[in-house]
Amino acid sequence: MPTVAITLDCEAADYPRCYTREYIKVAEEFTIPFTWMIQVSGKDPMANVQLYYREYLHRIPSWHEFGLHLHFEDAQGRYVEDPRERGEMIQTGKDLLKQIHLKPTAFRAGSYALTPPDLKYLEDMGFLVDSSAIPDAEYRMFVDWDGAPTKPYHPSYQDLRKPGEAKILMVPVATANGKIGYLDQGWEVVEPILHHHLSQGTPVICLGGYDYHDSVETLREAILLLKKHNARFATLTQIVSEYTL
Repeated sequence: MPTVAITLDCEAADYPRCYTREYIKVAEEFTIPFTWMIQVSGKDPMANVQLYYREYLHRIPSWHEFGLHLHFEDAQGRYVEDPRERGEMIQTGKDLLKQIHLKPTAFRAGSYALTPPDLKYLEDMGFLVDSSAIPDAEYRMFVDWDGAPTKPYHPSYQDLRKPGEAKILMVPVATANGKIGYLDQGWEVVEPILHHHLSQGTPVICLGGYDYHDSVETLREAILLLKKHNARFATLTQIVSEYTL
């Protein structure tokens, strides 16, 4: 019986349309929690924070979770590599969510670009779980996740692809055959990824999605399939308290 985390990267302030209301309806239809990862980026740090504060926080049930989705880029959109500057960006992101009375304990790096020095900053700021790993995926813009575990693990401070002594729990996004389990890829991509992990007996399956993309039907299909396999649904931080390595 797998545990499933549904995570949505909340970036709609940069796009013409937001489907958060539709996703909330699906969550209520099946009575399952989502982890909403609110994006902060150097180009416009407050855009998505303000959007969710104005439009959606009061609509999302209290049994859901809010996390931080941080793009490590400066105001000009350039990728930031300096560890100290990245740490400052994580602190800024957390502070911005704090301004709207959210205390994030879940994190995902934009473009899945988490680096080893980021771990200490995340832990010092109270983050308990990260979901940036995409094991063996074809996507390798900034970080190569080849060889990373497909099950939750505590990563090494030297190599995020290896288990180690870090306090934070890594919950990888579900992948198979180089593809990433993101809902915008469509059911033809998501379905075989789910079947792969169900057949492998993967204990925790994490799916991703975007609030600006209409993937509602793909999400509904995924939930129905997972429920046939007696899956239970949890937030990322719930998994930290429940998962035994």
